[in-house]
Amino acid sequence: MINKLSSLSDAVNKYVHDRSIIAMGGFPLSRETPIFFKEILRQHRAGILNVNDLTLVGPSITLGGSMLVAEGLVDSVISPFAGHERPGLSVIAKEALEKGLPRKIKWEDESNLSLAMRLMAGALNLPFITCTSGIWGDLKKQGLVEGMGPYPKNIVMEDPFGSARKVALLQAIMPDISVLHVPFADIHGNGIVLGSGYHDIWISRAGKNTILIADHIIDTEACRRYPNLVMFPGAGVSAVVPWRFGAWPTNCVGLYKEDVDHMQYFLKNSRRETLQEYMEKYVYSWNSHDEYLDVIGKNRIDFLEDDPSTVLSEPLRPWILPADKVAALLPG
Repeated sequence: MINKLSSLSDAVNKYVHDRSIIAMGGFPLSRETPIFFKEILRQHRAGILNVNDLTLVGPSITLGGSMLVAEGLVDSVISPFAGHERPGLSVIAKEALEKGLPRKIKWEDESNLSLAMRLMAGALNLPFITCTSGIWGDLKKQGLVEGMGPYPKNIVMEDPFGSARKVALLQAIMPDISVLHVPFADIHGNGIVLGSGYHDIWISRAGKNTILIADHIIDTEACRRYPNLVMFPGAGVSAVVPWRFGAWPTNCVGLYKEDVDHMQYFLKNSRRETLQEYMEKYVYSWNSHDEYLDVIGKNRIDFLEDDPSTVLSEPLRPWILPADKVAALLPG
């Protein structure tokens, strides 16, 4: 079996290209992948990664996506929402849409159902799929100026079998990259999720390349013992990046809770006059995983790990590989 472990920097450099369509897993408060987008920004600033005009796909544009928008790397978004749920809406997305700061972005509005169905179609390698969500309101409107393909958005047709019901034909989404966070994964790409799956099953299967960010790397035997928890089979995964607290400030059920205070701090500092100071500290100031954890702070980490959901991960903890063994398994 193939060892699919990758460093964060190598995964970003290998799979992210100019005009990439990137699908983001998780939900506004849970298992998002901000660390992946921070690395895109770090490599872009360093001149290692020359990317622009990215398209973001996901259930919401929150911290990671907002930072890419703020740095002017995003051209288009396909999403039902721009915000962090309880902490509030994305100031950055609002300014990009309404004021063109730092650039005007295009937005394709979806419902949670229509987004899931479009990703399902991509996962099933279908050009389109039928759905009852999409025949009403603004969901019928073309948001992207050039569209994502040769079809107009949400063609509405009547049931050809005679019921007289109307359905929308939704064009499939097939991202270049699907990025998802998991609490546990083995070196072969089998990813375990505790708690809700959100849109992630279809996001993972729709992507041409799927990358898992994992808090812990576990022995494959754990995946054999608990196959019901393996949401992402290794056969469909391109790379696994070990990165503890990679979902922060969102939660990872079984390991740590969401950091609502930090999300509110980010929103408070999302205006252009204060955002750069935030970015310097939380995106650009660290150069290793240990330094990244230092930026979060040990006391804060201890507080976030004091969560009732950690009981769910107890059967898996004996299978966690030590850090030195994981480092030895990383290529290069």
